[in-house]
Amino acid sequence: MITARRNIGGQVTRAGILVLTLFMVEHGSGGLWHCIQPDGSVRFQDRGGTGCREPGASSELQSIRFPNRGGSAELQSQPQPADPVALQGKTPAQELSSRPFSPAARTIPAVSYRDLAPEWRAKGWNIPNKGDIQLLQVDVSHLPAGTGPSITTDHHFMDEARRALGVAVLAAAKAVRYDARFLQVQLTMPMVAGSFHSGKQVDGPSASAAWTVGVASAILGDALRQDVCFSGTIDMDLVVGSVGGLEHKIEGCRLLPQFHELLIPAGQQTFAITDKGMARSIKVTEVSTLSEAYEIVTGQPLRPAP
Repeated sequence: MITARRNIGGQVTRAGILVLTLFMVEHGSGGLWHCIQPDGSVRFQDRGGTGCREPGASSELQSIRFPNRGGSAELQSQPQPADPVALQGKTPAQELSSRPFSPAARTIPAVSYRDLAPEWRAKGWNIPNKGDIQLLQVDVSHLPAGTGPSITTDHHFMDEARRALGVAVLAAAKAVRYDARFLQVQLTMPMVAGSFHSGKQVDGPSASAAWTVGVASAILGDALRQDVCFSGTIDMDLVVGSVGGLEHKIEGCRLLPQFHELLIPAGQQTFAITDKGMARSIKVTEVSTLSEAYEIVTGQPLRPAP
């Protein structure tokens, strides 16, 4: 994400810093692990476990470090399940709302952390502040043809993030009892002149619960609080799942002064997280379900769409 040139401590020459930045992992994975599945396939996920390791090979670093240089408006299609209504847990489509709603844009803060490649950490190099934050935009609108869900992202989002967005959209539709076939969703990382986000790529599912809240709020017409960060995965049972790197994500949440609260998955609050949150004037709140998170972020109950 932000290059090592900014925050690396110790006595390092300018030339040394320039070399070091080439080996830095700059991605928004929020603690992404490279995991080999029982069938031999590879999956990137937020948590470690059997068969998992942190990405470190040069090919992996290159794919994260040097993104496609297309503009942020360049959108990529997200393949969708053949039967979104069935995945929503509803059999008859007529039980779901498909009424038009006003197009809405939601700004979603996505906290993450960055680190050096393992070989550089082994040599004693370190980054004092590993937390980071990106302000993402979710645009949600009604798709009159009912041929969706139509889900697109710009070039900043990698495969695992796009898959997580697909789950988030279906989860949001299920939560508000809206027919997902009538949804059009675009996820982008807006650019401004001189933005340090221009070379970033986002992967992993750790922002998917926040995306779900954003999509649901757009359908229901509820505004989002502007002072809350949220890190957690989501599944089709609307349960908020665990993520990695929360101690560093507090640092990311505090990078922008408007944020004062971080929602995290239930069961992940530790003394270190609480202590670091207090030191940075960040209130840490645990949530276990989408409904809990939605009410905190919007001030409104999660409810069926009209």
